[in-house]
Amino acid sequence: MRGRLLGIGYRLTGTWADAEEAADEALARLVALGSVESASGEVPDNPEAWLTTVTTRLCLDRLRRRQREAYTGAWLPEPVDTALLPEDAAERRDDLRIAVLLAYEQLGPTDRAAFVLREAYELPYSEIAEILEAAVPTVRQWVSRARHRLDTDLRPPERASDELIGQLVEAVMSGDLDATIAALTADARVVSDSDGKVNAARRDIVGARKTAYFLVKAAELADGMIAPVDVNGETALVVVSRGVLRIGQVGATDGRVTRVWFHANPDKLTRVELPEGFRPAD
Repeated sequence: MRGRLLGIGYRLTGTWADAEEAADEALARLVALGSVESASGEVPDNPEAWLTTVTTRLCLDRLRRRQREAYTGAWLPEPVDTALLPEDAAERRDDLRIAVLLAYEQLGPTDRAAFVLREAYELPYSEIAEILEAAVPTVRQWVSRARHRLDTDLRPPERASDELIGQLVEAVMSGDLDATIAALTADARVVSDSDGKVNAARRDIVGARKTAYFLVKAAELADGMIAPVDVNGETALVVVSRGVLRIGQVGATDGRVTRVWFHANPDKLTRVELPEGFRPAD
């Protein structure tokens, strides 16, 4: 059950720490109810539904609170080692990609929750309405609106193939600017998340040439320290440059790289299994 709650929490918040806190708090509350000797402390008739409700509401509280907090530079969902993803996500891992979680970030909290509970967990509209304390027609509208936006203006980049990632890495590592540009879309963009805690670009790098130049220079500074890792159900790259650890993930459009996301905030890099020898400087 905890795995299911983690899946809900991660999809709703994009942060594994928040998902763990919400899931564990919900489970603790259920245990506490069972230990209270009073009518109001009876265990719910449907513990699974009760836990889903509590976890969802706790995550929405965290999501709304985070939206009011200051963050330096771009914010990206927390990358998670594929092996940590809950088993119930095995058939639905596409929506745990960073590209999809990032698209979810552009939805309103209630739209996001309604969409996740409906699409990822196939809950009835009536149950979602109870969880979100809304009317069924309203929930249907939230889900429909979220689906439409994710199919149009928020449509996330596609999963990059290993072949495309290999092509990009080969071009970048060889310092071939033209070959790197050829692997990118015209509107390619590099987004870096550091919260100001390590040296990283605070503004997006936009355009094929600027992106290519940035990647080539970054590879030079990495001194060959780059390796593949399995993150969020897809291939990512771990890079150490000037003692700073980064996890790079790639999104594609029509067979070319359109997004490169660099995770550099050390607080968000604790749940990725790193290859031996890849450790940030103390």
